[in-house]
Amino acid sequence: MKLFLLRLGGPLVAVALLLSLVACASISVEPGMEAPIPKMPEKIYVANFSTAHSQFNVDREKVELTAFKKDLQHILQVAQVADLNDRLIEAEPAPAHPWDHVQNAWLIRGEFVLVNQGSRFLRTTIGFGAGGTKLETKVVVYDLSRQDRQPILTFSTTGGSNAEPGAVTSFATDPLDLAVQIALSGVSGFSHGLTEDTKRTAREITAQLSDVMYRHHLITKENWMKPKRLGQITTP
Repeated sequence: MKLFLLRLGGPLVAVALLLSLVACASISVEPGMEAPIPKMPEKIYVANFSTAHSQFNVDREKVELTAFKKDLQHILQVAQVADLNDRLIEAEPAPAHPWDHVQNAWLIRGEFVLVNQGSRFLRTTIGFGAGGTKLETKVVVYDLSRQDRQPILTFSTTGGSNAEPGAVTSFATDPLDLAVQIALSGVSGFSHGLTEDTKRTAREITAQLSDVMYRHHLITKENWMKPKRLGQITTP
């Protein structure tokens, strides 16, 4: 394949190389507002991200689209809770009832901005990033020890992938992978690429929270994770 591209000349090689970088795209973080954070929370709650104003480019309509949105909300929540527990801090799904008391905990809320399922046909037949998925979110974090209930942190995530199913790894031991596998057990037709984007989004949210905690001297450098910034070239 490489020899074939070289024979076609420089311009096509350049385009192919550029597209190959797109194919390696991952999820990155765009920082927003950040308030002073005086103390480390004891726990983080994760609420389902809203889909009320989201743009969904998927192959579903009406009842199937409603179910797809609920599945995506659930999978991201499960992934986020699992990743926070594994790599940073105790976490659990946010309860459905309103908050009626002050506690030393954070609450993660958010919304899906764009969900692009992409095209598996284009990914498998053309490659180089064609037909890739896209997932964008906005994230808002609240400190539940504060009476004003104003956000202490906002940021966004964006990115996508050209991922296709690989070897079956039923023996996977990563808590995030295991949690998502269980969450997907009752879901049909959920694309592999979008599943990977959801897991990467959870990882970058965790990394961004750790970065904020580290810069506010709440955790040590050993527990710090560097989030991927928008425009940073990464590999899968």
